[in-house]
Amino acid sequence: MADEIFAGLDDIRWARMRHAHGSAADVPALLRGLADPDPAVRENALDGMYGAVHHQGDVYPCTVAAIPFLLRIVADPGVPGRAEVVRLLAGIGSAEDPTELEGAYRKANEAVDEAYPLWEVLLEDADPHVREAVTEVLPACTRRRRAALTLLTARLPHESDESVRIAIVRTVGTLARADDDAGPEPREWLAGVAAAEPDVRLRLVALTELTSLPGVTEVIGADDALDLLAAVYRSGTAVAEPAGFETATLVGAVRRLREQAAQGRRAPEAADLVRGVSRSYGDRVAERVRLLTGLLRSPEWECHLDALPVAEHLVSGWRGDYRELVALVGDRIRDGHPRTRPAAVRALEDLGELALPAVDALAEALESTPRRAVPHPEADGADLPWVIEWASGPPSVSPGVRVLARAGDPRALPMVAWALDHEPMPNYAASCVVSLGTRAAPLVPLLVARLRDLPADDRFDDRRDDVAYALTAIGPAAAEALPALLAGPHTQAVIRALAKVAGTAGDIADALRGAVGAADRRTAVTAARALWEGAGDAEPALAVAGRHLDGDDRFAWRDAAELLAVVGQATKPHLTCLRRLTRRKDPHCWLVLSAARALWRVTGDPEPLLPVLERAWGTNAHTRREVATLWAEAGPAAAAARTLLADELARARRHNAREGSYSSDQVTADEDLVKRCREALTAIGAP
Repeated sequence: MADEIFAGLDDIRWARMRHAHGSAADVPALLRGLADPDPAVRENALDGMYGAVHHQGDVYPCTVAAIPFLLRIVADPGVPGRAEVVRLLAGIGSAEDPTELEGAYRKANEAVDEAYPLWEVLLEDADPHVREAVTEVLPACTRRRRAALTLLTARLPHESDESVRIAIVRTVGTLARADDDAGPEPREWLAGVAAAEPDVRLRLVALTELTSLPGVTEVIGADDALDLLAAVYRSGTAVAEPAGFETATLVGAVRRLREQAAQGRRAPEAADLVRGVSRSYGDRVAERVRLLTGLLRSPEWECHLDALPVAEHLVSGWRGDYRELVALVGDRIRDGHPRTRPAAVRALEDLGELALPAVDALAEALESTPRRAVPHPEADGADLPWVIEWASGPPSVSPGVRVLARAGDPRALPMVAWALDHEPMPNYAASCVVSLGTRAAPLVPLLVARLRDLPADDRFDDRRDDVAYALTAIGPAAAEALPALLAGPHTQAVIRALAKVAGTAGDIADALRGAVGAADRRTAVTAARALWEGAGDAEPALAVAGRHLDGDDRFAWRDAAELLAVVGQATKPHLTCLRRLTRRKDPHCWLVLSAARALWRVTGDPEPLLPVLERAWGTNAHTRREVATLWAEAGPAAAAARTLLADELARARRHNAREGSYSSDQVTADEDLVKRCREALTAIGAP
């Protein structure tokens, strides 16, 4: 059978093609590995396919060339592990809108779509894992969504496996959301399943998919969903047994995490139900909060474990009043349950000031920890360490201490001090000082010691610069650090610290003037700015800006424009360059925004500024904080921005939230945008 599956495989000139890691000459071995009887060999091959041939969702010519062999593998009932290959094909062929696909992506989608007759057959395969995987590949058949809907709805009455039945219902919802012309049939079918099915899980999934359909305002409220979820937790769900083998692969690591997460649980599959119900409410944030607060109040730790990551996802992506929800996260920290306490801390990690309702509980837990430093494998437990030690490289300050420091809580001071004194110095210790600001003045002696003993010539070690940024945040109270700062090297971070700690007097001014001529652009710009802010000396800034405006580096242009915006002065040649930059094609608008800001700060004329602001606002959501600030500066002259500002404040989603991506400052940046939008409306004089 292997000869038939791989007939012609070696006739393809794989070495002439490439994938994410270079030559595609290894693809034949990976394909053969996918059909190997040994599950460890198959997992290694699958990891290779995801890691190179379908790396991060990319599709290459070698990916397309592999599709016929992948289809032969899944078509042969004698080959083990076919379900994972079906899922691989689902990823390779997936497309929300095939009309936007080009090149290899279009060919891959067409190949998976043309295999639709095979998916029809495999939906009745003897292996339930294969049947379940087929439901995931059908949405990739973008030209046959109607046929797929009919196929799935007809299959449900004949399907006996509970997991496959749930997968069918979920895919019907997915297809109905993807097809604007699907009509009322999917909605009516889902409603019928929800009304007639005796299985609580299936009924809940049907209600969830129905609630998420466009135009449906509400089908299942949070209280009803909580009742159904409670029944699932009481009855329990299937618990998959560990695979019983190990591979040193990312795919294997994910599998092991999934296996570990299920161990010791009565209803491990309830986690997917909680995620699905929350997601179905979309922008109805109050309903999502009601669901999650109900779960977090439950006496069952499994409810807490499933609610915490969903709460983290909600707060990171949507605006709302989360005080009650975050306070309940704090209660879960007080509980000290070894499975839920680490998840509760993770839910707070990037919330900034929104974490305040949970800070008391977090501080109490950190202060009472019996172990201040733990190895990484032991970090996810009931104890909340101050420092986590890794198998290689420096340790790091724990998420719990970082949350406390970012909240500006002085109870973090002894923890940060202990971390600064720990050998070797942990990553994030100095950034915690930055968060504490002037409150961290008692830590200056420790910072000075670290400034002297950390390596200054290791380009992969940023800890010394981090210490300099910490001293900058403390300001003049860190004066005893000046000799160590002056001793060099004078990096951008050190120059900024010198200026903030001691201004521009004496030796500091000499060091700054010397740095103005540095070959490193950022160092020169930072020094020139420090001389302006500390001594009111604009000449170095004008010289540095002119030097970089005359070049051909767009990053240098932007730094020069930002410097001129700070100084508020410019020569005629500077102004000519700035006007030219505001008219450049700039797909992300950062350069034109910097140039327009400089023109505005120098001339006070809003006319060149306002069109650039509107363009940046609509082109790149990440510019909106700066744009809102400039509208506030322009005041009534920016009256045309009222609608844009009001629309932004009315949004439920955070401005920087995107499906499939995340940033650690996502919440704090969006909360800051909301504040700036309100300030801009006030300055403009909006009703």
